[in-house]
Amino acid sequence: MNLTCVARFLFAVLFTFCVLLPNAYAETPSWFGRQYETLLSETWMNVSFGKNKIGFSHQKIEKGKDGYRITSRAVIRLNVMGITQDMSFSRSYHLDNKKDVLGFISLMKIDNQRQLTVGTIDGNVLKLSIKGAGGSNDVTKKLPDGVDFAETFSFKLADQLKVGMRLTVPVYMVELRTFAPMTLNVIGKKKIKSAGGEVEVFVIDVAMQGFTSKSYVTQDGVTVREEQSMMGMVSEVVDEATALYFPKGSAVPVSSLITFSLVKPDKPIPSAGSLKELNLVIGGIKNPSAIPEDDRQRVGAAKWVQDAKGGRSLSLAVTIQRRVPQGKISIKEASALMPDGLRPTPEIQSGNKMIKKQALKIIGGETDAFEAAKKIRRWVFENLKKELSDSITAVDVLRSRKGECQSHTNLFTALAKSVGIPTRTASGIVYSRANDGFLYHAWPEVYISEWIPMDPTLGQDVADVTHLKLAQGGVESQLKLISFIGKITVSVRSFRK
Repeated sequence: MNLTCVARFLFAVLFTFCVLLPNAYAETPSWFGRQYETLLSETWMNVSFGKNKIGFSHQKIEKGKDGYRITSRAVIRLNVMGITQDMSFSRSYHLDNKKDVLGFISLMKIDNQRQLTVGTIDGNVLKLSIKGAGGSNDVTKKLPDGVDFAETFSFKLADQLKVGMRLTVPVYMVELRTFAPMTLNVIGKKKIKSAGGEVEVFVIDVAMQGFTSKSYVTQDGVTVREEQSMMGMVSEVVDEATALYFPKGSAVPVSSLITFSLVKPDKPIPSAGSLKELNLVIGGIKNPSAIPEDDRQRVGAAKWVQDAKGGRSLSLAVTIQRRVPQGKISIKEASALMPDGLRPTPEIQSGNKMIKKQALKIIGGETDAFEAAKKIRRWVFENLKKELSDSITAVDVLRSRKGECQSHTNLFTALAKSVGIPTRTASGIVYSRANDGFLYHAWPEVYISEWIPMDPTLGQDVADVTHLKLAQGGVESQLKLISFIGKITVSVRSFRK
């Protein structure tokens, strides 16, 4: 199931409030060589989940004659069946004297896997150079008006904070390569104990994509405590030694992620793998167009529902039908009809020589698109160890030969694209008999005159009808997926065998 990947992006979002050398790039950013002589602040924070420590974060703000640098790092430890896996997010932002961002360097690490991103802002354009296993990619994004970065935004606003202040700003999420509106509401001012002393802080409610948190920020823009409402995580200032110390057993157990993210339907779904049609009602939706439609998944009219507390949300009727390819189509024909489905991404490196070599070996001389896709599906299912460990790219997965559903999906997608089969990734929820409910999951879809879902993780040439798609696309789509967690409900209306 898509638990460790959801955890990775969930923690990336949660740590949005919390010096790398880009020597892999031909052009060093102009702002990289700047010197910062004055240390303005440095904070270390413990991160806890319930009563257990699960990680730490560190932030340092420095000033030089040409501007400022904000460096941050967050580390989270997962416990997967007794095996620990560390995730870390490191970022270094360079600002001018007006506190506007010139560029940044970001490093995401999952155990021994790395993805390095260098971002440079040129007017209203963000230029990204992304390096990971298998090579480098360049991505260009247009910046919306007024966009900022969460770590730099609070620093920029520090001398403007006052009780009653409320504003919404588009914030760029580095790991997700997308934007989301963030709303800050300064609800009060108080004194709290922090790192053995007492400090006066502004109390700020923060909301983004359905996530809410409460931050305690000094007049200098330093966050000394943060309370995440979604998972009950708390970050608070401590000394460096305490932050770096991990007591025995410190980690987020994956069982907690299952409990947290499991969506229990009102009744079980028998023989899910053999159903031809499934009719569901999805509740807790805020937007009537939140759930995507395609040839197999149809969304009915939205209905407003009021809960016991007086809040209102939407419920949507969704019908999912089993779709199989109607007729045959060659790889060459599929490629010509859907060329956009062949494009590589920084995570799905379909142009990589190792990926191409393995894919050609798998399909042999097969020219039929669906038959070739089935061969790739079977190979991924049989050759990847089913393990709840996360990976960053398809090349990482090919090398490690293990992973969860996102790893299976990324590798399948890269292999299929490399031989000319248009493929895209989908994510959502799928029914689990073992857990008697829906878990978050990822799977690929291949173009065979229409988009057909497959599941290399569960060993299905055609994904069963309990695969409810909530988002589509690469890492940019993950923020949308995460926005459903802990909010949606599922009712089973009917099913047809």
